[in-house]
Amino acid sequence: MLLGLLDNIKDDRTDLDLLFDCMLRWGVELSLPLSSQKVDGCTIHNVNGGDLVACFDGKVTEAVIDAIAALSPVRVVFRDSSFEEAAQKMNLFELFKQKCDWTDEEVRNNIRVI
Repeated sequence: MLLGLLDNIKDDRTDLDLLFDCMLRWGVELSLPLSSQKVDGCTIHNVNGGDLVACFDGKVTEAVIDAIAALSPVRVVFRDSSFEEAAQKMNLFELFKQKCDWTDEEVRNNIRVI
């Protein structure tokens, strides 16, 4: 029964399902342009040139984080299961502070792990 709790997202949800849900929650218009690119085997979705950047693949690498930071995003979203350990998530926040020159408050407000 515990194995069913490992992932908090239903199996039938696609990246775009998750992305559009995040857009709605953050008040980002669904009609804005969307592009996607592959980096290190992961798909990065970019809404409106950085208004919202998301990666929902497993095993997000530092190369993926670098590519996202290079887009100068306003908001960033990852899937919780993309990180095997809590330390990786903490490192994620620190990397964005360094690479995007964000404050602690900006990191708290601009990064979501769902």
